[in-house]
Amino acid sequence: MGVMALFSACNGTHQNRFKEQETQQAEATINYKRFDQTIFELDQCIQRPAIAGDYDQLKVNIPDEDSLCLRQKIDQIKTEYPTQFKHYMMMLGELSSGYDIPAETLFYLFLSNDAYHELFQDCLNKYQDDADLRAYFTKAFSRAQQLIPGYEIPQNIFFIFSGFGDYLCIDENTLYVSLEYFLGEDYKNYQFVPGIYQYQIKNMKRECILPNAIYECTCEHFPIEIEAGNLLDHLLYLGKMLYITEAILPQEDAKNIIGYTKDEWEWCEKNEASMWNYLREKNLLFETDNKTITDFIIISGATKYFSTEKYNAPGRAAVWLGWQIITQYMEKNPNLSLTDLIHENDAQKILVGSRYNP
Repeated sequence: MGVMALFSACNGTHQNRFKEQETQQAEATINYKRFDQTIFELDQCIQRPAIAGDYDQLKVNIPDEDSLCLRQKIDQIKTEYPTQFKHYMMMLGELSSGYDIPAETLFYLFLSNDAYHELFQDCLNKYQDDADLRAYFTKAFSRAQQLIPGYEIPQNIFFIFSGFGDYLCIDENTLYVSLEYFLGEDYKNYQFVPGIYQYQIKNMKRECILPNAIYECTCEHFPIEIEAGNLLDHLLYLGKMLYITEAILPQEDAKNIIGYTKDEWEWCEKNEASMWNYLREKNLLFETDNKTITDFIIISGATKYFSTEKYNAPGRAAVWLGWQIITQYMEKNPNLSLTDLIHENDAQKILVGSRYNP
């Protein structure tokens, strides 16, 4: 574990000047669909008790009556939503991974399995009313279009159940949100799901849907343009994405944008100078090793390079630094728009122009 001297060095209050900018543009037109409800209607085709056959190998004998009902309803869904259904099938979790099986078999397994069935039902119960999500998404994407001309908003937003497949995904015109990832940090079954760790659960709640989705959409629309950059390139790119997300969501607490608790944010503020000095003194800013870069930018429980025996530094703490550099760069250059920021890919120019010195 990396060791570094810790001392208080707060660099002032985090500010994003675009949060104060009002927008007047007409409301974005987005089609919303509760696709999880559409899929759960397939449950009407299935007669309990549970499945027969070898579940592990996805071998199952579906009663003829159930199979016919499933095929008919699935065909209706495919006809109504051909593109989305195809993409949804690709998103489904490990149940379908590596197997080429008929859709009716897959959904029979989903809805016959007690754990998936309970999870399906919990999503439906938790999100019986989704009016707030629709209003927030419409407002956010309307604002994005005005702040960043050319920002491509999704034509459709599908709320889905993916069986812990992709939690957020974007195809050419649809944003998919897997509701089972946002049932609340106190949801009773998260502790039993393989691959979900405690540091992730704190952000698996309704309040995190919008900031996560806007961040992912922004990254999708403005991908990093360097093929093999250094750590500084990646930190400033991700800092840009966080800064833009924050500008689009002016009422959102900055801590929620990056997924930090109050203590994690305050730790970064107190140790900003020591983290920055560590990166400089160890010549890590221009590091190009992929593993090292990943260690700094991946969502995780801790940043090992900044941690001590007494305290684990928050995951992505270096990305938090990149965000502060971008914030200061935009403060020092008040004539720059968000579009200007997006198209400025010279990390060294941004660093110098920010006059960042915590």
